Amino acid sequence: MAWQMLTMGAGVAPLSPAELDRARQYLYGGLAWGTASSLWMLACLAAAYFSGLTTTFQGWLDQRLSSPWARTAAATAALFAAVLAALLPFSFYLGFVRERAYGFQHLGVGAWFAQWAVSVALDIGAGLVVTAIAYGWLRRRRGPRWWIKIWIVLAVAVVVSVALDPVLIEPLFNRFTPVSNPAVRAGLEQLARRAGIPHARILEMDASRQSAHTNAYVVGILGTQRIVVYDTLLRTQTPAEIEFVVGHEIGHYVLHHLWKGVAFTLALLFGLLALTGWLYPRWSRGRSRPGLSAIPGRLSVSGSLGVAGRGPAPIDDPAGLALLLLILLGALFLAVPLTNGFSRWEEHQADAYGLRLSGQAAAAVAGFQREEHTDLIDPDPPGWIVWWFFNHPSQQQRIEFARTFMSR
Repeated sequence: MAWQMLTMGAGVAPLSPAELDRARQYLYGGLAWGTASSLWMLACLAAAYFSGLTTTFQGWLDQRLSSPWARTAAATAALFAAVLAALLPFSFYLGFVRERAYGFQHLGVGAWFAQWAVSVALDIGAGLVVTAIAYGWLRRRRGPRWWIKIWIVLAVAVVVSVALDPVLIEPLFNRFTPVSNPAVRAGLEQLARRAGIPHARILEMDASRQSAHTNAYVVGILGTQRIVVYDTLLRTQTPAEIEFVVGHEIGHYVLHHLWKGVAFTLALLFGLLALTGWLYPRWSRGRSRPGLSAIPGRLSVSGSLGVAGRGPAPIDDPAGLALLLLILLGALFLAVPLTNGFSRWEEHQADAYGLRLSGQAAAAVAGFQREEHTDLIDPDPPGWIVWWFFNHPSQQQRIEFARTFMSR
């Protein structure tokens, strides 16, 4: 009864049956299309490699480009562009058509495609840098095993990308300013002082120019860290609800969740690349390009000179990039329950911290219930859906935890 009174007092009614049905359609449809998009990407990579298309294209590049750096760059750019183009129908439907149908998308078609083009350019650019360094190192015979070389390059790339994302990438899409409401800003600054981080940057993002979704997040490492709150959330939630949300994000900040996430990612990549190191020579066997393995000093993935056409393909041949990505991304797809489980653990810790710091357990419950309306969230999906797909606990799980916290 006390919990019901709390909900009524907060003025947030539960989803109506019609709203709940719509929320479930939004959830399950998004999960189905998202999964189909991932499987389609893997199918494209498999087709590109096992059809011999990447081998044929690499041979064409070999005849026209003398520099191995240029051949690697051309092969990388072509593969990334082809896969991203193949994914465009999924991206457009999920990111524009479907979001517009449910009342979230604010961009016009032209503006959406402009942002998509910028994202594609960034993906290709990052891919060019990583593959140039990785293949340049792979062409050198000295050093650790080839998959450890790739892991080291990716580890550096992960750290650099997390550090640079808030200062170089995100400003390409949105504007970040101090929180515009003076009273809310003062309350959040006081909250940060209580957490022992008085100089933390808490910024407002103009998310409403793109979407009606509400959110907040913490981002950055190595001096670029900041807490970002969507302007949509600042407009739809009460000051007490906002204090809990930002207290949650401060929890990520002071509990060093970004660094823990980086460490978890690097450990996972190490294991998955070890698996890649075992699978690649087996799946590439018999697909070595004629004349390539016989080049003096060129080693196959087995560590011995390959036999053209019969042995494993040399790992420093960019024609095998599609196979490397297929194995690694396929393994990451299967590891989704592990990565989401780690994320849910961090989110639960941040909820607990936010409740302690803000003292706004009642507002937290009201805010979670309000999000069900503003973001069309199914509060209590089946457990297996949460286990596989959710990087946060379900709304109902978070509400129950906040209510338990109040009763202590």
